[in-house]
Amino acid sequence: MSSFKQLKQAEKAVLQQQEVVLELNALGRQVERCTETINALQAELAAVNAKYPATRTTGEDIAFLTDLLKCANKKLAWEKQIASLQKRTPAIMEKMSALLNDSKAPPTEQTRVEMLQALQTVQAAMDRLQNLNLS
Repeated sequence: MSSFKQLKQAEKAVLQQQEVVLELNALGRQVERCTETINALQAELAAVNAKYPATRTTGEDIAFLTDLLKCANKKLAWEKQIASLQKRTPAIMEKMSALLNDSKAPPTEQTRVEMLQALQTVQAAMDRLQNLNLS
């Protein structure tokens, strides 16, 4: 019969496994949002460039530069999101690896499948982000 301490450790391990799955799913959603953000930003930049003619008045130049500055600020925010993802991802992966290799409280097959599905979601989102034409 398992001791109370062993049951508590097993319960803690299950909670940690569920937390990793949630973190991976959140990571996938955040990568997807980054993709949507950069797509919207590229469309906005194209619209700004199309809106103003090659020869502009001083007022049009000011409006053009103001619109470009708005785009630049959005891109800066996007870059901060990417930097945050780059910092968080290794820690999540290390935690997942430790949980998968835990001999005292190995994850159930269902939990392993959930982790794999979450990883595949993150990978697909990363592939979409990586395949964008960021010129």
